[in-house]
Amino acid sequence: MQLKDATVLIVDDEPVLCEIKSAWLTRLVGRVLVANNGAEALEVLAANPVDLVITDIRMPVMDGVTLLKKITASGKPQPRVIFITGFSDFDPRDAYDLGADAILEKPMERDGLLQVVKRSLMTRHELWRTPVDVMPAAVLHSSFPSLAIALQEQKIAFGRGGFCIAASQDLHEGPIGILLEFHDDRSVLQGQGIVRWISPVEGLAGIELLYVAPTSSEWVAELAQHNEIVAYIPRSPSAQRTLSAKTA
Repeated sequence: MQLKDATVLIVDDEPVLCEIKSAWLTRLVGRVLVANNGAEALEVLAANPVDLVITDIRMPVMDGVTLLKKITASGKPQPRVIFITGFSDFDPRDAYDLGADAILEKPMERDGLLQVVKRSLMTRHELWRTPVDVMPAAVLHSSFPSLAIALQEQKIAFGRGGFCIAASQDLHEGPIGILLEFHDDRSVLQGQGIVRWISPVEGLAGIELLYVAPTSSEWVAELAQHNEIVAYIPRSPSAQRTLSAKTA
């Protein structure tokens, strides 16, 4: 999608912050709409096609979490959602599972917000085609008989923007290299990502994809598109809502 064609909805109960974020985005996207809470946002969404929602989490009348749940429950193609929060008590694992593309903490910087907005409005092919400059300190290397078996045995679950995996490695939040082999499919997911959350007790990690090698990009992008209505990163492999994928 061209940024000049995008419509962005800003949801915040503080008018000054709505005004500031609107000013930041006006030169980047085609149209900026505003709402003061989640209930107003639903009315705006019902009356206008919207590509991206940037919403505060804590608001009166209807908070951002409830707003995202109602958007997702519609079952229709949904706008991307970015959460903004000034609190650290909301688990990122829950946010990505609900469908949020990103979580930004207050106070925000203009460039940081605009970068996340650009990423959210890109197609998967656009988003994943450029290697990340930061060299990861570790590589996640896992092998499976096939993708179908890995899904069925709940070893991995894919969402729109990444995957949850049962990992035996000692992972840490931050940049990571990725090498996942699916032998019977003769397919490999090779690229770079960022570990967004870890659950050592469960042996699980949630990883956002940042770059996918050209040899992997077609089937991985197809899988992400196939999972367009599910979580950005599922909270567990058992949360996989679709169990089929075509690999090359």
